[in-house]
Amino acid sequence: MLPQRPRPPLKIALTGGPHSGKTTLLAELAARGFTTVPEAAIGVIDELVAELGRDEARAWRLTHVPQFQERIAQRQLQLEAAARRENAAAVFCDRGLVDGLAYMRLVGAAPTPFVNAAVQSSRYDVIVLCEICLPFKPRVETGRTSDLQRAREIEASLIATYREFGYHLLRLPAEAPAAARADLLLDELSHHGLVARTR
Repeated sequence: MLPQRPRPPLKIALTGGPHSGKTTLLAELAARGFTTVPEAAIGVIDELVAELGRDEARAWRLTHVPQFQERIAQRQLQLEAAARRENAAAVFCDRGLVDGLAYMRLVGAAPTPFVNAAVQSSRYDVIVLCEICLPFKPRVETGRTSDLQRAREIEASLIATYREFGYHLLRLPAEAPAAARADLLLDELSHHGLVARTR
């Protein structure tokens, strides 16, 4: 009998509007031993700040939305490919490629051909919608500019765009602390036989 070809790891994207606890949840999953992919935009923004300075980088992002999102998509593909080579059973991503497309639609920017191709060619096995945590804290010191209304608009665009691409979204209630949300998520995934339950 020929040896079985190893299955590719399950690819799970955490999505949601600002202040939905994705990064905190990802850190909790990493602490439990799961392979994780950080938000690609953070690395791209750090590069832009190093290249242009903080104010110029922010201005460039606002005036070159398609190019900014293309850089994020390129980084996202690199990070996901590296994580999948770790021979993990599951990979949890802080946002998916569809997130960038949803944002561009919200601000009326046309995606580049690269972004469209990336979204079409790279599929996720599970999309987890992290609901916005209340009370909403703007966190201006982190560079976040969204208020609660804008966060809900972003969330709605994410839901609509993921559904357009045929995804079913698994909703994760805004429960605190992060350990409780991780338990809920892993219980749900384990119930469907997608990941092994860990503590």
